[in-house]
Amino acid sequence: MNILRGIFPRAPSFRRSRKVEKIFSGCKLYFEAPPYSDPFSDIQDWETEPDSFDMFSPDGYHPIKYYDFYDANKLIEFPSIQALPLFSSRWAFKGVPIIQGYGGYVGLGITINTIEDLSINESMFHDKVFVREVYRKYDLTNLQDFNKGLKSDPFDLTQYRWSNYFGPLNCQWIEQGGASWLYFESQPLVSGVDRISLHTAITDKHILGCHFLLVRSGVNAGNAYRKNQRTPWDNYINFIQRIMDSIRLELSPELSIRRAEVQSQPEANNKPVVGCSPQQIEEAKHVMQMWSDREYRDSRKGEDESHLATPEEVSAFIDKRIQPRPLHNSYPLGEKIEVVPRLPPELLKRPLMGLK
Repeated sequence: MNILRGIFPRAPSFRRSRKVEKIFSGCKLYFEAPPYSDPFSDIQDWETEPDSFDMFSPDGYHPIKYYDFYDANKLIEFPSIQALPLFSSRWAFKGVPIIQGYGGYVGLGITINTIEDLSINESMFHDKVFVREVYRKYDLTNLQDFNKGLKSDPFDLTQYRWSNYFGPLNCQWIEQGGASWLYFESQPLVSGVDRISLHTAITDKHILGCHFLLVRSGVNAGNAYRKNQRTPWDNYINFIQRIMDSIRLELSPELSIRRAEVQSQPEANNKPVVGCSPQQIEEAKHVMQMWSDREYRDSRKGEDESHLATPEEVSAFIDKRIQPRPLHNSYPLGEKIEVVPRLPPELLKRPLMGLK
């Protein structure tokens, strides 16, 4: 089985890969990827977006959404950040034959975000402003995603809220295909998808984002910790890296001049990074450990015994996960900065409850 772990889940072949090109307001983005291969393609069509867009027109944009704190099924619109989808696709991975025919998938969504409430004297081409706005979007769409938590006391009426995601992890800048991109990862704590994100500024108020979703399917592994144990992510990451390495971006002549103009300003090109706080790390260890028996049973234990991972096991995993892993085309690690939140006031005031 150890040999099979190096082969499966098997990634889609690049032998049939083709060039995908998107043109938007004089800019060009292109990359290579295999044709989509989704075992559930009857549910949703992929790669149906037009090949050219006017990113300065409001047509096609919609506000991003974040989850309501008390109702995980309710999404709230955030009109200050608008999103325009450029591309969406999905590639299935094959698991061990007979035992596990389906091995999950890698998805890719490419979007343009417009920052509507940016100060008139600020520009996305300024690295610190850019990182702040990327983090705000990440905070809304990932860090504001909570679950109800677990209660050991049936008489405890506290409405617990635990984080579903942990990040940003492995944050770094990479030079890829004519642009500098901010790269980071997001770790699910319960059962969600792994996320890998690339962002770059394309105008004073527009951000181009490439969002990879990594879904691993495994037998007896219904939570994030056990999936990491039982289904290595190497083949998924290698597949994602091949697509990333093929990305090329050409800004229009006017936007290239504007980018160079802003980047020449003092401290506009210092490539800062963001990361997790000590409190986030502590919370992530607690949440992941407490959910580590979700849809998992240790065959060596009885049904009435605890099937949770030990706190030490989960702590070791998180401690390893937060270590930087520079990519082959990354810049030297920049200064880690604290980002001043620009979230709705009601999100800033609410506590994360029930961890103690």
